[in-house]
Amino acid sequence: MSKKFNFRELVEISLGTLFVAIGFYYLLLPTDLVTGGVTGLSIVFKETFKISSDQIISIFIFIVNMVLLLIGYLILGKEFFFKTIYGTILLPLFTFIFSLIPVANDFFIKNIQSDGNLLIIVSTISGVLTGLGLGLVFRNNATTGGSDVIQRILYEKLKVPYSVALYITDGIIIALGLLIFGIENTYFAVLTLIIAGIVIDKVNLNGRDGYTLFIVTTKYSILKEQIYKQIDRGVTKASVIGGYSEKSQDMIICTISKRQLYHIKAIIAEYDEQAFTFITKTVESVGQGFSIKWLKL
Repeated sequence: MSKKFNFRELVEISLGTLFVAIGFYYLLLPTDLVTGGVTGLSIVFKETFKISSDQIISIFIFIVNMVLLLIGYLILGKEFFFKTIYGTILLPLFTFIFSLIPVANDFFIKNIQSDGNLLIIVSTISGVLTGLGLGLVFRNNATTGGSDVIQRILYEKLKVPYSVALYITDGIIIALGLLIFGIENTYFAVLTLIIAGIVIDKVNLNGRDGYTLFIVTTKYSILKEQIYKQIDRGVTKASVIGGYSEKSQDMIICTISKRQLYHIKAIIAEYDEQAFTFITKTVESVGQGFSIKWLKL
């Protein structure tokens, strides 16, 4: 396995994990919103054993994450281990660093002018932060460890659908939060998850979405050359037959980013005014020039 880091992936995973840690430490932890995962379990742990030290919470997250990571290594193999270890260590490390800063974790909470709407504000902000963070992590095919290990085991070894595995693992932890903190906190914890899920989808897809052009042309060679030269995109060539003329023509299929759409339309207009082009919105583009690969360790 390569020992080189992909710098862009490393930065995005680090930044994403930082956002998750901020949302947890400064918003979810002081308001006792249990949103599942090991961080949610740590809130249950804190309340059950009346833990007042934030350092202990960070150590608890680290220990549970490492135990789960070891289980993942034994069951899922070393590839999963290396893809998961970075985020697994980084999340509790960030929370531990926050606990050493001489600012209480409820600093932001105390300065929110809520007029009774504190949990609405907290669930919204933490949902956005968590979704943004996890979106950055997920789109680099990494994870922050924790309950994801159990979900992967249920999915890969027991053939439990991944969504069901997620409901099982996080559902159990949220149910514990319901028993300990009541319906109001649980309601806003679920709201946090809903907001985070929406943001995750936006982060994962926006930035890798774009357009696919289907260009029916008699000037394939020159259009291909200009697309390569001017916007550095590959093309796929297909042979098509016109329904009315019954003549064979070439069709270029090319997927581009949003910012390249105007440029490629200008190329078509300049080099083949007679080309027939239709353009479709592409939700996600995966492949060379679009995809973001696994973090390489």
